This record gives sequence, structure tokens and C-alpha cells, in this order.
Amino acid sequence: MGSAFLEDPGVEEFLGFDLAALGVDEAFLRVTSDDGRTLSLYTLNGDCYGCPLQRRGENVTQEGTNMTLHTAHPWTFVISDATSDYLPDATGSICAVSSANLGEFGVYELALENSQCSFTTLKDPVFEYGAMVIALAVYVGLALLCAIATHIYKKGVQSLFKSGVTEATSQVVLQMGESTENAAPSPAKPAAKPRLKSLDTVRGISIVVMIFVNYGAGRYWFLEHATWNGLQVADLVFPWFLWIMGVCIPMGLRSALRRNTPKKKIFFRIVKRSLKLFLLGIILNSLGGWVYLDRYRIPGVLQRFAICYLVTAGVALVLSPKEPPQYQSNVGIALSDILQLLPQWVVHISIVIAHTLITFLLPVPGCPTGYIGPGGVALLQDEEPSPHCIGGAAGEVDRWLLSASHIYQNPTAKGVYSAGAFDPEGVLGSMTSIFQVFLGVQAGMVLQAHKSHTGRMVRWLLWSAALGAIGAGLCGASMNDGVLPLNKNLWSLSFVMVTSCFAFFLLAFCYLLVDVWGVWSGSPVYQAGMNSIFLYVGHNVAYNLFPWHYSIGHMNTHLEFLAETLWGTTLWVLIGLYLHHKGKFYTV
Repeated sequence: MGSAFLEDPGVEEFLGFDLAALGVDEAFLRVTSDDGRTLSLYTLNGDCYGCPLQRRGENVTQEGTNMTLHTAHPWTFVISDATSDYLPDATGSICAVSSANLGEFGVYELALENSQCSFTTLKDPVFEYGAMVIALAVYVGLALLCAIATHIYKKGVQSLFKSGVTEATSQVVLQMGESTENAAPSPAKPAAKPRLKSLDTVRGISIVVMIFVNYGAGRYWFLEHATWNGLQVADLVFPWFLWIMGVCIPMGLRSALRRNTPKKKIFFRIVKRSLKLFLLGIILNSLGGWVYLDRYRIPGVLQRFAICYLVTAGVALVLSPKEPPQYQSNVGIALSDILQLLPQWVVHISIVIAHTLITFLLPVPGCPTGYIGPGGVALLQDEEPSPHCIGGAAGEVDRWLLSASHIYQNPTAKGVYSAGAFDPEGVLGSMTSIFQVFLGVQAGMVLQAHKSHTGRMVRWLLWSAALGAIGAGLCGASMNDGVLPLNKNLWSLSFVMVTSCFAFFLLAFCYLLVDVWGVWSGSPVYQAGMNSIFLYVGHNVAYNLFPWHYSIGHMNTHLEFLAETLWGTTLWVLIGLYLHHKGKFYTV
């Protein structure tokens, strides 16, 4: 995956390309023409949904021109004699090529000959997924070695040690003239209620994937966040964290109420924890030197945690009885987890309705009412981009409450759509995030109301199927169509439904493997889940510090970046194992 894959002296000498200068997911394109005129090249990347063709700075001449393009998504190329910055489509152009797929480190040619365009491959791309195959093989090998070593230790060393201790104890007893048969058994201690390890396992999976993503994910585009609409691996992590926080709320409240803790005292604890999370998030926003108060970012990940926890736990506290009601009928018993939360369902559905009304009815100056797109070049007005229209009402609410200078300045849509400032952890999206936490509360109530393993898993799987079907219906089972496309930046309702669908399924799966069958201890992610806040803060602080981050010169392959990403992620997993071994757990 290194520079050896780039060695092709023939192509470099013939076309004058320096292939070693290419970065990850990049390729060279040579454009030639037999037309005597100086023409314009217009391009459209497949990641830019609803965008016009954009004129590039390089002109098409008989001498030819070279350019570097990203390879993650297909391209549309149009050669035209137009001179405007944008073209709505290829109508009236000299020639066009659509859905042209470029591969990493490939060399391609777009040729205009006799008013016809041809697209050819001059140098084949590399197999960019080889790094993932190597990484998978290494970690599977390490897992097998650890399993074998653990088995040998348990069957060998521990059995010898136990047999030695038993023999020595027997000799002492016999020397004292006592019979082991008549020895009085020691009183048995009451068994402690086992901790539900699958919850910590799901939380651990979330924090490990989050660290992996935040450390670069090997520069694989599909492992990172979606540009606007869509759902990629990185988009699952944050909603899972919120959801699992909701799962734990009913257990904490039930325990406190059974100890006769006054509700005022419980509410004070909720507020105190929310303030800690919010302030910690504000502090983390200053990482990287972003300390200028005139443009200091206010929203953030922990800030959204704080708001969602305050509202969801507060509502649950107010509407939860001290003792759960007892249902006598079979229907009441089967639906007890839902019936107990009916008052809370009313509150949270009202929040979702309010969010929907604001999203589609709030006027946004200079933008269509109800617009939920990225703005920029996707919403041209008089042949000019509309960067302020990004997110529609969600962006307007943030600019109104926080001002444009105190929200995130580099959203994922900025590079592709030429969009303006927009905060993915903004105010309006917190309303649907609250509903996501409440769906976690519903999952936690299943644990409280139903004691059988089968009953719990069946209900979780039913919730998973129902939410998945609703989410698919809202987004039209597509990326950009439907009433409400999947969108993490807006935290759309369809996004909440689909990510919660996966969360319910993941919990059921881990519950089966870890708590029911016991075929997996949850290690090593289980230990990371028990110190998730420590690992979250730590990996943010150490993002650009050695040994978590390093550079070995000009890194331009997935293998090099993936090795660095996995190294940093593994270090934090080992730190989680060490803290668990020492019995140290840090919470807020």
C-alpha cells in the first residue's frame, strides 16, 4: 500500500505525472482536445446532490491539461464553450461523460475528438481495501493468540495452583485431627445482583468506534460522516451513546426512589450532572487553540448530552411513580413497559411535533420555507450560492440564539456544497436527540418490567423492526428522497428512527452473547464502556500527541493512515483495560 504501488516510470515519463504526490483517494485526469478553441470543463461530483455543473479553473486546449480529482464518488464531465460559472445540465454542451468512476492512484484521460468525448484508463488504480484485509487478519490473529493463552493459563497454571492449595489445606486439617466430612460449612453470602454487562459492552463498542472515527478511520470515506444526507459508520456512534444513556435512566431512578430519596434531591443530582457535562464540553471546544471569545463555539457533543439528559431524566423523574403499577391482565403484563411510560410518551411526542412544525413552518430570510438541504451551490439564487440557507430552520435558530460566530464554522457540507457555518449539535436538533434518549428509556423500561431473557430480546427486536420500518418510510428507503432524508447534521426524525433501530438490535445481540449465553465476556470493549467519559475526554485531548498520533513523512496510503488510527485506538482500549484492572472508574 506504500509508494511501491505507485511505481510506473513509463506512465510518469509519458504524461509527466508525479504519482507519488497523490494523496489518499486521489487520481490524475488528463483532458485533451482536437478542437482549436479554448473550451471550458465543467464537473459535478456524485457527492454533491442537486448541484449544478461547476466550471473548473483549468481550460481545455489542444495542449491538454492535467488535474487531480478525488475518487470516493463518481464524476460527471462536460466540455462546453460556455463561460458561466455554473451549468444547470449538459444541454447545449459539446460533449459529456456521466458516472465516471475513478480509482485511487489511477491515471485517466478525457479526450475530445470529433466533437465526441471518450473516457479511458491510462493506469489502473490500486486495490485500496487491502489495508482493511491486512488489519482484519492481524487483529483476528491477535484475538486467537489471546484466547489460546487465556485457555492455557486457566487450564494449566490456575489448575496446578488450585490443586496445590487444596492439598496443603488437607494436610493442615489432618494434622490438626479434624475430619473434613464433619466440618461445618461456612455461611453463604448473599449473591450480589449481577451487572448487565451487555450495556457496558454496547457503550464500549460506541466509544471504541468513536475513537477510531475521530482518529481518521484510515481515511476511508465510508467510515467517516456523511457529507449531508445519508448514513455512514461514523454517523451511528453519537446516537448510540445518547440512546444507551437513556437505557440507564430508569434503573437509576428506580433505585433512588426505592431508597426513598426525595425527588428534589434526585433532580438536583440531574441538574448537577448536566452542568458538569455542559461545562466539560465547553472546555473541550477550546482544544486546538480555539480560545477567542468573539467566535467561541457554544454547542458540542457533551453539551447535547447535558441538554438531553436534563430534559429526559427530568421528565422521567416527574412522571415516574415511586412503585411501578401492577397489571393483572395478560395484555397489561405484556405491555407493561409501554403503559408505564405513556405519560412520558405524550411529552416526548409533543417535543417531536414542535420540532417538525418549526422545521417546516419557520420562515428563513432568503430561503424557501421548509428547506432542509445544505444550501450553497445546491440552492443557487441568480447564479450565486446560498451558503446561509444550510439546514433551513435549524441553521436560522442557531444564528438567532447563538449568532453565526458561535457555532461550528466547518460543517461537512462546506467543502462540497460551499455552505456556510452550521452546527451539527445545534439547538433544534437537540429536540429530536431528546426523543432518541427517550427511546433508550423505553429499552431500559423493558429491563425493569420483564425479567425473562426471551421476553426482553423479543421486545427489543420488535422495537428494532418497528423503528426501522418507520425510518425507512420517512426517508423513502433512499439517501436523498422521501419526506425526511436521513441526516445527522439536522438529526432528522428518520435518522433517529434508523439509528435507534440499530441500537435496539445491537443491545439484543450483545445481551444474547454476553448475558444469556455467556460465550463472550464483552472484553475488551466492555472495560472501555465502564470508563467511556474518561476515554472520550482523553482521546480528544491527546488527538495530536505522541504516542497516539504520529507521522512517518509523506503518508499517502490507506495502510499508513489505518495503522496510525488503529494504533491510537488500541492504546485507548488498553488504557480502559488497565483502569478496569485497577478498579478505577471515572464518571461525571
